[in-house]
Amino acid sequence: MMNHQIVIISVKQNERATKFLQQLKAQHIPIRKLAFSKGQASFEMDVQHLRAVRKIRKRYAVKLTIHYKSPHKILQRDGTTLFGLLLLIIVPILLAQFIWRVEVDADTIELSDEIDQYLQSEMNLTLPMLKRQFYSDRDLRQQLMEQFRQFSWVHITKQGSSVTLTPQLAPKETISLKQSMNQHLIASNSGVITHFDIERGVRKVEPNMTVYKGDTLVSGVLMRDDEVFVVGAQGEVYADYWLETTFSIPKKVQMQVLDEIYWDLEINWNQLVESWNGMSLAPLKSLVAYTPSRVFHKKTETISENDIEKVILPLLHEKMIRSLPLKSTIKSEKLLHVYADDDTVKGKVLYLVNENIATPRPIHQGE
Repeated sequence: MMNHQIVIISVKQNERATKFLQQLKAQHIPIRKLAFSKGQASFEMDVQHLRAVRKIRKRYAVKLTIHYKSPHKILQRDGTTLFGLLLLIIVPILLAQFIWRVEVDADTIELSDEIDQYLQSEMNLTLPMLKRQFYSDRDLRQQLMEQFRQFSWVHITKQGSSVTLTPQLAPKETISLKQSMNQHLIASNSGVITHFDIERGVRKVEPNMTVYKGDTLVSGVLMRDDEVFVVGAQGEVYADYWLETTFSIPKKVQMQVLDEIYWDLEINWNQLVESWNGMSLAPLKSLVAYTPSRVFHKKTETISENDIEKVILPLLHEKMIRSLPLKSTIKSEKLLHVYADDDTVKGKVLYLVNENIATPRPIHQGE
């Protein structure tokens, strides 16, 4: 396919350049806009003739300056480029409509192979499969739990074109459950569910769901075929919730300001003399001791409302994160209200906290 991009060629005027131009004309190489200015000859031509021009240049030993008239474009306006762009857009969209991989994350390799074999032979799960033809989470979970009675739950994670099945084994009925396992997990606070770390139990909520204090997050009771099994609930359920706090800080704060740092040197003269007399030099650190000293002075600063965001908020953030459980995080904070009187600066801060809100509640008889 022809390339019609235009290049501008410049050559210094001399006898060899004149013969060079004459040879271009003799070989019928089309040039346009030939111009002479300040000892330079310049002309335009199609880039497709550039190879022939370079061969003639070598013959006459002239130096050329070549640059494109318009910036070089990676994507040309032609049918091939358009077809390639369409493929880049359409192919990923088409491929994204399929499930390409189903993984089983079971406790043992043997159990994973058994589940995988059941999916292929009994459930006719042949990949790739259109997403709209794939089993719903409810149907897939129900069939697996009916086939594998040892499962208390099957977690299904869909990410892009892959599905991960994580079966959760139910405790053996012959083993007596500890008292700590006879429990549900309920919400200790209202919030929006973000993620889970569940070891046992039946999940009753989903991500992005709003729950309220006292709602059951993970049930410790499993119902199957009109039978009730107490499996216990154990794990963590994380949620976002807003926490409002107030603060009151003295307007005048006394602080220590560093003035200077200097070093106190102390020489062990006795050891130095002994080393000298023994014609051996002890290590320097045993002969000379030096300790840093700092000089501070007290300074009283007056805090204004403008100092809250850059001075007070970082301190309040650090104090709040220390008061929360270990895995908690503060996602954002908003300064709601600030006012100052003669002696103090007061205000309210709203924190968006993410923490484990699951708290145990005993399973009562009859549940």
